[in-house]
Amino acid sequence: MSIALEEIPNCECTRASFRLTGDELIHAAVESRTGLTGDFGSDKDQLRRSQTGRGARQPTGVWYISSKDRVGSTSLERHLLYLLEIVEPVKRELLEVAAEQSLSIDFYCYRVSATGQGGPAVSAETLGRISDLGATLGFEFHGSWGDD
Repeated sequence: MSIALEEIPNCECTRASFRLTGDELIHAAVESRTGLTGDFGSDKDQLRRSQTGRGARQPTGVWYISSKDRVGSTSLERHLLYLLEIVEPVKRELLEVAAEQSLSIDFYCYRVSATGQGGPAVSAETLGRISDLGATLGFEFHGSWGDD
């Protein structure tokens, strides 16, 4: 097994999202063209409820699919592979709609360390697949949320 697929004992949790973002994004068009259903989609200036329940205007368009609650692994690579298996079959459509709507494409990765040490590993093969989508790979790291 690739080291990037092994469970990471010093990782409390991890997840990843495949995102399309941009001021010209029309999330309904993304779903119509690709046949994918996003976990979240909002067009720029769309009024929506914030996490606190207040009304908020979306500052830029965003549409994403997340591995949260779908991949039970501390291996970030497993989360990325899950997302790639969803989006690669409609790569052509995603790239077309991204070009038409001037969208950025990325994989956004979130990780909470259980120990404050270490970090994720991603294989060259997976990085190549991400690159083939013209996507960037971003990270957000946090220390343990424990009571210590």
